Amino acid sequence: MKILNIRMWGPFYLFGLLLVLYIMWTVEEIRPQGLALFISTFFVLILVGLNFYIIYSEIKAHEEKIDKNRELSGLEPIPRKKGFLKRG
Repeated sequence: MKILNIRMWGPFYLFGLLLVLYIMWTVEEIRPQGLALFISTFFVLILVGLNFYIIYSEIKAHEEKIDKNRELSGLEPIPRKKGFLKRG
């Protein structure tokens, strides 16, 4: 895998998160009441944060693997570009 498709699925992931939170707060048939609403929202946000952390560490491991493979093959490492998830 040469390119991780974060730019493609990232917006869909964020849209899905916002949609889940919106539905959880507005649809009366499935809406938790009282304290359960805040606890479930907290758990959703914790799981999203944990997922982000895991994905970010996988991206870093993938970049390190590419660098290590280039080093073992005698090539120069790919220079890193400044910015969030931008790499040449």
